[in-house]
Amino acid sequence: MKKVLIWIVLLLLLLLSATAGKVHLDMMKVFDPNDTAYRIFWQIRLPRVLLAFLSGGILALSGVLFQTIFRNPLTTPFTLGISSGATLGAATAIMIGLTGGAFGFSFITFFGFLGAFSTVAIIYLFSQKLPSTADQRLILVGIALSFLYSSALLVVYYVSDFQESYMILRFTMGSLLTVGYSDIIPVVLGAVLLLWIAQKYAHELKLFSISAEFAFLNGVDVERVLGILFVTISLSVGVLVSIVGPISFIGLIIPHIVKQFMKQSVEYTLLPSFLGGGAFLVLCDTISRTLPTVSEIPVGIITSLIGGSLFVWVLLRRGG
Repeated sequence: MKKVLIWIVLLLLLLLSATAGKVHLDMMKVFDPNDTAYRIFWQIRLPRVLLAFLSGGILALSGVLFQTIFRNPLTTPFTLGISSGATLGAATAIMIGLTGGAFGFSFITFFGFLGAFSTVAIIYLFSQKLPSTADQRLILVGIALSFLYSSALLVVYYVSDFQESYMILRFTMGSLLTVGYSDIIPVVLGAVLLLWIAQKYAHELKLFSISAEFAFLNGVDVERVLGILFVTISLSVGVLVSIVGPISFIGLIIPHIVKQFMKQSVEYTLLPSFLGGGAFLVLCDTISRTLPTVSEIPVGIITSLIGGSLFVWVLLRRGG
């Protein structure tokens, strides 16, 4: 009964978000192809809600996987520099004018994936050199990479013209603005792949949450499993960031909130974290679209404001 109630609440949230906006929609007309409400609902708002839900789910689930693998509660695609690497890759594509695509893939998406994948490769190599993947120095490596990417991004800003700089600036704030379903397809594929891999290796993740050595002693091919997880996360996050830009705090705060309410091992928190991340980003995007401002506030700003406040609450709750 509890699970059914959760799914009902989630569906209601998605529906309410799709109907919310500065333009009021007559729900009796959204099924009339000749009415403007039909195009607004089916071509703008519904795709945006779906993109927000899948994006939040990917970011939250990636946070759970990284925090489990490295046994560090601060490890996320952002703190490890993966989102920054994807952002730099996408910005580089914009700077050199590669805004088109080939074989059905955007060059911006491809460059974003390269930035994320190269960062994961660097993190993985460092993790092999450290005595333990839970070592705090791994976070410092991610912070160093983030600063390095930020500096490189400033160089990209400097050598770009006005239009390119504006595109990059808007991109770095995070945006879920989309028309139609073309941008959603790669995100759907990334979300399905990430969920499937996470569920497939749920048992191994439970062992990793104790230690990599414990997983090895229980017959896990540590190198192979970690390689599969790293490639999957980098692919999903890289494609996502190259489409919606960097959206912070979801991969950090949602896993912690889920753990506060679910005192269970990691395999039971995978799907709830995905659903919670999706619901959280849908809620933040609805707020950004409905605030009485002259222009829409980028959703990345909303997630940072709310996520930062929630993270402080989680810390105080744990401290108490």
